[in-house]
Amino acid sequence: MQRLRHRPASLYSSRAMILPRNLIIYASSLIAPFIMVVLSLLYPKDPASRNVIWIFVVYYGTVFFIANGSGADSVRHAAWLEYMHQGDMSLGELTSLLFAEGSQYQDIYQPLVTFFVSLFTGSHAVLFATFGVLFGYVYSRNVWFLIDRVPGSGNLLLLFLLVAFAFQVNIGSSLNGVRMGTALHVFAYGVMHYLSTGNRKFIIVMFLSTLVHFSLWLPCVVLVLYFFIRHLGMGIYCFFLVSLVMTNLDISIVKTLISYFPIPIDERASSYINAAAVNPDIMALRGESLAWFLKINQTLTSIFFVTSASWMIWRGVLNDKGLIRSLLLLGMLLYGVINLLNYIPSLGRFYNLAGMLLLASVILYLATSNRQKMFDNAFFSMLALLLIIDLALAVRLMLGFTSIWLITGNFITAPFVEADQSLYQSLMWVLSSFL
Repeated sequence: MQRLRHRPASLYSSRAMILPRNLIIYASSLIAPFIMVVLSLLYPKDPASRNVIWIFVVYYGTVFFIANGSGADSVRHAAWLEYMHQGDMSLGELTSLLFAEGSQYQDIYQPLVTFFVSLFTGSHAVLFATFGVLFGYVYSRNVWFLIDRVPGSGNLLLLFLLVAFAFQVNIGSSLNGVRMGTALHVFAYGVMHYLSTGNRKFIIVMFLSTLVHFSLWLPCVVLVLYFFIRHLGMGIYCFFLVSLVMTNLDISIVKTLISYFPIPIDERASSYINAAAVNPDIMALRGESLAWFLKINQTLTSIFFVTSASWMIWRGVLNDKGLIRSLLLLGMLLYGVINLLNYIPSLGRFYNLAGMLLLASVILYLATSNRQKMFDNAFFSMLALLLIIDLALAVRLMLGFTSIWLITGNFITAPFVEADQSLYQSLMWVLSSFL
């Protein structure tokens, strides 16, 4: 692999030479997935790196840690797989539940994938590995969408922001809540590529995200609204600022307007709210010391996005007509809409999508050659410190949804091993032994 510099063209002149090389890399990813993912992160400009990450996400699914009794989404997915595998549900019965009035099954992707996997096995490792195929593809492509646009070797600031982007909707939480996590990345994949290329097939991708999770109709509506008002850049910015002030207000007019939507989002969303849908270690702290910690993190991330948007607008981004302006405006518009709807708890997950779009605009702003100014880098280097808590929490969750076999195992050993504790618990045990 290659460290952040393009190899001489001669090394890529023969496809016959590239193919065996890539096959070796991908085969090595099956045998030593963790080592290969480390190498891919050290050499992100290598063409094979994004696919190594894709393979790693699938492997993460094979060693996914099911915390029985925790109430996590993954526990229910595994139980549903076992129920289907025992032959207690036919395809006809399943399809009759989809979109049925009063049914909780508003999505198509996860139930159908679970059903077809159940025809062959009741192993949750196979189910979550299968979930990792689609999620791993869009996840790796979204991260590399930005890496491909970072010139040269980049710098520590861009590296940190890229990591923050990658953990906005992290692998562990996304495979646990596979519907929302996958849907958010599918939508982000479609919107970033559409705004970049103008290819209409990516519009279809964005609307297909509603089949993964029904609530993605909301960002789709926001996207349509954006196309009508995108020329009102300063107006969107003002709406973004006003929405922050209105976040904690009880706005009856907003609730009244929402009641006229074809989908009663506040009622249906409540069926998706699960206070324990995270790692049990996190939930054990939530009622004590973590609640205030999460509130501080929410405040700091809000300050980061507001200040970042204000800075880029002051620096003249609205005068441009390119990708950076589009991502910034759409991110602010979505963020503002979610601020107005924040009385619906489950919609808070869309802050992650808005955060991805805003972070992408910041990264591209700093990566663009004519934006590489010492003043900008110094300002964002200080501002990026506000994201440290958010990143730490995301890493914590990712470690909580996998096991030690993520580091020590591979695809060959995965079917024969199962952990009784998460990787986070294992690491804490090791650290405590040295203290």
